[in-house]
Amino acid sequence: MKILRSLFLTAVLVVSGIFTAFASPEAPTDQEVIQAFQEANTVYEWFEHHPLETDGKEKKDTGYMIYYTVADKNYPTMMALKTKVNQCFTEALAGFIISDSRMYREFDGKLYVAPSAKARDLRKGTSTINILRESPTRINLEVSTPMMEDPAHGKTNIVETRKTIFPYVKTLKGWRFSYFESLE
Repeated sequence: MKILRSLFLTAVLVVSGIFTAFASPEAPTDQEVIQAFQEANTVYEWFEHHPLETDGKEKKDTGYMIYYTVADKNYPTMMALKTKVNQCFTEALAGFIISDSRMYREFDGKLYVAPSAKARDLRKGTSTINILRESPTRINLEVSTPMMEDPAHGKTNIVETRKTIFPYVKTLKGWRFSYFESLE
């Protein structure tokens, strides 16, 4: 009887240890993963469909684009913007996102934005997320997005569902997304 009780207690400790591990900073909870995804999506969209707002107070014309000062005081400089991007994405992906964008520039120590954005894909419906824990250092978010026939003309029947994997990986700087794309 004592052996069975010891085995049972050992099993309970092992199981509780596993769940505790996933709740620690070493392995974020599902809620923390979803929050990180939402934050990363917001930041990513600053470079796609929803650039940071401008206050319109100052403008710079580069001959190619017209830039206006950013209204958000959390991002007064390009360094502040880069820091935020690097908090969400791996170093390689963050570098690509920033270097591939002409939307933001710094002039005279201030961050400016060219308030232009890509057109949204109106065929995309509301996405759903499935969290898959691949290993202690990798969590995949499988995002399923229904594609409608032609919602602009009232045709909202779903013609396909696109599945995209967003890898959330543990790096030396914490958990970051190593791939990202727009859901819009």
